[in-house]
Amino acid sequence: MKLGIVTAAALALPLVASAALPPQYQRQKELQAVISNGDVEEALDGAPIDSVTVVDEDVYLVRAGLCSVIANIVSDPMPGGGWAGPRRFHVEAGEAACEDVEGLDEE
Repeated sequence: MKLGIVTAAALALPLVASAALPPQYQRQKELQAVISNGDVEEALDGAPIDSVTVVDEDVYLVRAGLCSVIANIVSDPMPGGGWAGPRRFHVEAGEAACEDVEGLDEE
């Protein structure tokens, strides 16, 4: 009986190990995806990113100079309809909003 329980636990361990990433590593993957996303870069006109702020779950505010853009993390379906493993996602960028500072162009 004990051998059966130990065997079942040993067989279930790989399922647990392939589950979602711990939150700190998932956040790191999301930040890397946001920073390297071509649509975010294009929205910010190629300006270097100054900061990335978590606004809400799966929503990041990316700032570059006087402009900012919202980047959303969107879940992708798991292959084969599965549920185990790291989250699959892609980044969708909104349109940039830029501050208009008076007198900046008058030099």
